[in-house]
Amino acid sequence: MSVTPDRFAVVIDDESIILAGMEIMLDTWGYQVLAAEDVETVLAKLPGRPVPDVILSDYRLREGWSGITAVRAVREACGASVPAIILTGDTGAELLAAATADRIHILHKPVQPNDLRRQIEALIAAA
Repeated sequence: MSVTPDRFAVVIDDESIILAGMEIMLDTWGYQVLAAEDVETVLAKLPGRPVPDVILSDYRLREGWSGITAVRAVREACGASVPAIILTGDTGAELLAAATADRIHILHKPVQPNDLRRQIEALIAAA
């Protein structure tokens, strides 16, 4: 796949090493990245930026947040139904139902970079 310049991704993961890896990977794919370990930081840094092309979030976040609530908050702050993917090892029916209801895609860990890239590009193309 070719590099996708001018794409903007929001990444939320409370594990700093995973967050850094995601940021580097997306950057090499041509994305501008807003990466943060918590939702509050993302929400504070969003004003003045374009609407993201995609939101990527871990499911289990700190401070009582989940990937579902994080995506909802970012979408609300942007005023747009931004395509979103939750990366998780959780396979519970409750998560799947909540994600489906909010049109959030789930990718189960471990996620291969090429699989993630294909999913992101498919979501953006369909938006």
